[in-house]
Amino acid sequence: MRLGRQLLVGLLALAPVPAAHADAVADDIAKAAAAWQAHDSQGTLGALDAATKAVHQQRAEALKALLPLPLPGWTADPPQTSAVGVEMLGGGTSASDSYHNGTQRVDVQITTDSPMLQNMAALLQSPYAQAAGVKTVTIAGRNLSYTENDNSYIALISDKIIVKVAGSKDTPEPVLRTFVAAVDFAAAGKLAH
Repeated sequence: MRLGRQLLVGLLALAPVPAAHADAVADDIAKAAAAWQAHDSQGTLGALDAATKAVHQQRAEALKALLPLPLPGWTADPPQTSAVGVEMLGGGTSASDSYHNGTQRVDVQITTDSPMLQNMAALLQSPYAQAAGVKTVTIAGRNLSYTENDNSYIALISDKIIVKVAGSKDTPEPVLRTFVAAVDFAAAGKLAH
C-alpha cells in the first residue's frame, strides 16, 4: 500500500500541466487511486501509465517550444516530439527539429526525463571526454561540450535536460554557434526545475 501511495504522490508532484491535459491526468490518477483501493493492481498500473504518458507528452510539447526558429535563409522540418517510457531504452522525453540551407543541415534535439542524462553529465565532465576530443567552450555565457568529429555541441541544464546541436559536414561551426545561441536556455532551465 505504501508503494502505491508513493506512486500517486509522485505523479501529483509532477510539473504543472495545461488545463486541457490537467483533467485527463487528474482523472487517470483518480482512477488509479480507486483501482488501488479496490486491490486492482492491473487497473492501477494501467491508469498510472495513462497519466504518465499524458504528462510526458505535455512535457514534450513544452520542449518543442524551446526549439529555435530557422535562421534567415534556412528552412525547418516540422518539429518532432517523443515521449517514451522507461521500458524503452531507459525512457525520456524529447523534441527535435532539422534545419536546412542548401547542403547544410543542423539538427537540434532537447531531451529530458531520461535516467541516462546523469551518466551523460558524468561522462562529459570526465577526463575521458577530453581524451576523445571533446572541448569545453562558452557560447553566450553557457558552457557546452563541442565534438569536432561529429560537428556537435552538447549542453547540460541542471543535469536534467540535454540540448544537442549537430551539423552536417557542410555546416560551418560558426553556424552551429548561431543555432546554439538561438535555443531558449532560460526557459529550459525553468522547465528543468
